[in-house]
Amino acid sequence: MKVKMLAMSAAVWLAAVGVTGCGTVGGPEAEGAADVAVRAFGNDVQTPSTGSTSGAGGNTTATSGGVAGNSADAESQPYPVVNTHVPPKVYGMRKFPYPYDAMLAISSDADSETLRKFNLIHEFINTTQMTPLGKGLGLDFADSFFMYNEDNLPGDVDIHHEPMSDELSWFKGVSDQPYAASILNHYIHVGWIDTMHTFGDFSERNQNETLFSRKLAIQAIDALKADGDYLTVWTDHGNKSNVDNFGDYGRTPFYNYQQGANPWSKYYHTDITIPYGIRFVWPDGASDEFGMSSMIYPLRLPDGREVWGFWRYTCEAFNAKGDPEWNWTPFGLDEQLSPAHLREIEIHHDYSIVAQHLCGTTYPGVLPQTAVQALRRLAQQYYEGKILVTRTSRLLNYNVVQQYVSYRVTYQDGKAYIHILATLDPVFGAYVPTVDDIRGLTFYTSNPAETVIEIRNTPVSANLIQENRSDGVAPSIGIKWWPVDTANYAETAPGVY
Repeated sequence: MKVKMLAMSAAVWLAAVGVTGCGTVGGPEAEGAADVAVRAFGNDVQTPSTGSTSGAGGNTTATSGGVAGNSADAESQPYPVVNTHVPPKVYGMRKFPYPYDAMLAISSDADSETLRKFNLIHEFINTTQMTPLGKGLGLDFADSFFMYNEDNLPGDVDIHHEPMSDELSWFKGVSDQPYAASILNHYIHVGWIDTMHTFGDFSERNQNETLFSRKLAIQAIDALKADGDYLTVWTDHGNKSNVDNFGDYGRTPFYNYQQGANPWSKYYHTDITIPYGIRFVWPDGASDEFGMSSMIYPLRLPDGREVWGFWRYTCEAFNAKGDPEWNWTPFGLDEQLSPAHLREIEIHHDYSIVAQHLCGTTYPGVLPQTAVQALRRLAQQYYEGKILVTRTSRLLNYNVVQQYVSYRVTYQDGKAYIHILATLDPVFGAYVPTVDDIRGLTFYTSNPAETVIEIRNTPVSANLIQENRSDGVAPSIGIKWWPVDTANYAETAPGVY
């Protein structure tokens, strides 16, 4: 469990974590400033103090040293470097895990989702098997889901004219009777779902009416906890009948329908939703920025709670009236994942979260051919080591750690020790990270073979360490990113469409 320190100042907290005699503190990086740039910090020459233990890396005292070598020196350094007992130079943090230049997640909303469409989408994107859409892509993608469904808007939800009441949800309608509960629980556990698309689809023809209630929120959270389903990502949904939305309440009069974080409303629920574990909230806003240096920002809710807000790319542009020109359906995926957009985030070393509704059609094959081609284009960038494609939750967690990690570098017996001290999360409080929290963190060093990464004073297991050749800046060492799971977890159930 993360140890959270909410009241201490950063300086006091760092002294408390117990790494003694360390030199320079590295991070957090402002706006990812360490990306592909050799930074002259963390390179003080240090000597062992009296009574130090060899190889511990923590019992050293700092002496004044020179600045780090320049990028040309780093590039010319052979790899691996033979240990001459001259400490390697640690230059700073690489923005993304080696060898990637950018990171992207597809954040697909559960609108019009059925089990048939969900399975087809995930078999194509997540597995490497042959599917009706062609050979699977083997990408790390996680979806969203509804707990309830009381959508009475006109239209079919799938190919056999299933009504909107057959949209995939945990409970049947707004009852306490399970519908697809066991299957959705399974998909959460295997990683095919990582996002709550609010508590449900409550869209009504008459937007002045709603069937959402605080009682439903309590029932939903209790059900998720009972099955060990803890999700960190929330995305707002739908029309004004979806009063459980809460991210943009008060921003303009339009958003006053969002009552989920209003403590004076009968629809208030963030007092249970945020403590349950929601950390990241997309507040139903439009954005035409495909890539950003950071996707997160502190979001203060009407009840005084704070969460991380995050951006999603939802539209290509805004018209003369200021209205967004939405392109977040499968028919717009080719425009979203255009070669120009992908190249843009690679050049600028950006994050991207692409909003979609991958189950939004009633095609037998779900995705039009242009969407299939766009996803293949993205997969090619991933396999070429250019864009790291991952789940929304993993991108957001990495974004926080990459911006707010605090570490120190010490030197002893010809080795450099990178001590990861804490994630100084300004929203949820500082904590000592676990290995899973810091997966992907990568540090430029002149000699990866003689550089050790530790959490405080405990070395990260060798089987989780990755040593990398120079990317044109310097060699590097990092904690391995999550391995991609290409297993086919698709399930069906009688009566679930």
